[in-house]
Amino acid sequence: MQSGITVSAELQDAFARFNSDSSTFCLPVTITAETLTPLDPISFQGSPSINAFFSALPQLSSVLQPKTPVYLLLRRPSTASNALIALTYIPSNAPVRAKTLFASTRSTLTRELGTEKFASTVFATEEDEVLGQDAWRERDGEGPNAISREDMMGEKERELEAVRKAEAEARNGTPGRDIGIGGTFGPGSGSGMRVSMPVDEGAKSALRDLQDGGLVQLTVDIPTETIVLADSQSGVEANSVATHISSSSPRYSFYHYPGSDVVIFVYTCPTGSSIKERMLHASSRRNAITVAEQEGLKIEKKIEASGPDEITGDRLQEEVTPARDQGPTRGFARPRRPGRLLSKTW
Repeated sequence: MQSGITVSAELQDAFARFNSDSSTFCLPVTITAETLTPLDPISFQGSPSINAFFSALPQLSSVLQPKTPVYLLLRRPSTASNALIALTYIPSNAPVRAKTLFASTRSTLTRELGTEKFASTVFATEEDEVLGQDAWRERDGEGPNAISREDMMGEKERELEAVRKAEAEARNGTPGRDIGIGGTFGPGSGSGMRVSMPVDEGAKSALRDLQDGGLVQLTVDIPTETIVLADSQSGVEANSVATHISSSSPRYSFYHYPGSDVVIFVYTCPTGSSIKERMLHASSRRNAITVAEQEGLKIEKKIEASGPDEITGDRLQEEVTPARDQGPTRGFARPRRPGRLLSKTW
């Protein structure tokens, strides 16, 4: 899973200097304007040696911040060579969006700089895992100078797990916290997270004009991080709603069920969409509902699905006229299929 972020020419040049200069201990890297960019390098305090690595570790505290992820390209002198290490530091209490971006970009960093140049990759979530000598000796395994290359499948699994955790936090975050890059948690009912994101006037107008049988679809424009109108249709039959919804990109769909006063909100997030699309849409869906309500819509029914094929006519009708044993009201729910049922109110 990749974020679409790439290595900048500035970082390529900085890494070439770092790679050839044995007196440089660390090259910090961050994400700026959709690219990986270098920060100021850190030098060894004395001549590079096996013990110099441990002596230099405290210097890294100058670039570690409690809520800010960063990549650290480290040089660890050994008896054989000056081995390079790619360390990803993602604090456990970092903003959700930053966690997702850094976790999904870490393999891009080493791949574009040259995987063969790194003897090891490390993932850390606590300062002690970066600054502590004991943590490094534990990684060494058999001896104080041994650096074992992590198993590549394990690396991928860790990357995917970090992304999944960040997405889960986007769904269940605590209101009122700063989420960092491009937005803040806003107040709202329930415990979910809402990102305050600008909404295009065309989207607002389409929501205001939604009539019986109408389908309005909104999406997030990734470059501008704005909620915009994706499509607006009238006279849509329940059985054909799925044919109008994208199977490749996330959508917020508002469907006025024909012959009723019920407006159903449908959030679809295909598994094939990019990490950034999934992250932005997951964290902004509350905002989409709030905007619709501000434009006069009453949203009582909500469905989440991984793709439009799950949004059947029967499923939509069930929201409007639920079975007797389900009671008169239903909370947020995924379409019924193995492993997809979720009873939860936003």
